[in-house]
Amino acid sequence: MKKILLICGLAGSVLCFSQKKEMTTAFKTKNYKEALSLGQKVLENNSGDFEANLIISASYNSLGDFQKALPYSKKLEVIAESDEQKSWTFMQLMVANYGLDDKETSRKYYDQAKKINAQEKTVVELDNLGKVLGFDSFYDQWTTIETENMIFHFDPSINQETRNKIVKTRQKAFVKVNEFFETKLPKKIDFFVWGSNDVYNQFLKRSLGFTLANYCVSHNRLNQTAGHEITHNLSFWQGNKGKIRTEFINEGIGVCFDQNENNKLETAKEVYKKSPIDIKKVWAENQKSGNEVLYPVSGAFVQYLINYDKARFLELNNNQTYENAKTIYGNTIDSLIEDFTDKLK
Repeated sequence: MKKILLICGLAGSVLCFSQKKEMTTAFKTKNYKEALSLGQKVLENNSGDFEANLIISASYNSLGDFQKALPYSKKLEVIAESDEQKSWTFMQLMVANYGLDDKETSRKYYDQAKKINAQEKTVVELDNLGKVLGFDSFYDQWTTIETENMIFHFDPSINQETRNKIVKTRQKAFVKVNEFFETKLPKKIDFFVWGSNDVYNQFLKRSLGFTLANYCVSHNRLNQTAGHEITHNLSFWQGNKGKIRTEFINEGIGVCFDQNENNKLETAKEVYKKSPIDIKKVWAENQKSGNEVLYPVSGAFVQYLINYDKARFLELNNNQTYENAKTIYGNTIDSLIEDFTDKLK
């Protein structure tokens, strides 16, 4: 009997190890729903497993489902033992509360995490979060202006006239874009404006602009279009949680609603004639194409799909893959791609 129990126990341990490995892989590949499912299976055997609770909390936070993330984050606070575990716990509590628009509590956990002498990887992650969410002391001298839908954070080098112009045009863009998406955001967009047109930002160590839509945060250059990054926030929160995004459709949405008064199709024609691309391959196979071609072509294509059928396009926004487009449009999607490509020639 003891031998049988031992064998069963070992089998259970092996199964749990396998599930945890699959769970971690799913999370790293941004397959958050799969990570959640596997994490729950691990918790069935051990409800106090730190790694499973961490992955579940982080997955919900990545999906923007902060209400569901919070209980697991709080559980981490109870079961965390080492400084390393406490550091990851405070980060999950920081982002969950940030997403729930409780910045005071969020900053409290950020400050607590900063005091811990954690491993380099953890310190780097916390440092990155502090920078993108605006908690780093670097922002202490920045100017903040709040409107009905947005909180603007301005680099000190930006003068008042420019600040006022950006506030006016971006708030107007928010209203205009949301006439289409009809989205209710969980919090106001934190809209950071850097006093430079340089693409690469040395402080953030990444290119501008970009949006972390699950947290409703955007970082922008001075010369960016009024609506592009705002649109990424609104499109993410339209429809179902857990968007499956592709670069071609997602960036196309940003360009389509960038609020530039240019003819999207004509702009796409100009770049396509110089550098033709296979739209189906770029979309379905994520074939690499320079942004100078991808952005205008994808923007015009998104506009084309919206004009064809707005309801179907909004359905596509939930899962932007070509495979899902085949489900939504049937074989018509290939005909639409061919027709649009002909318009570019």
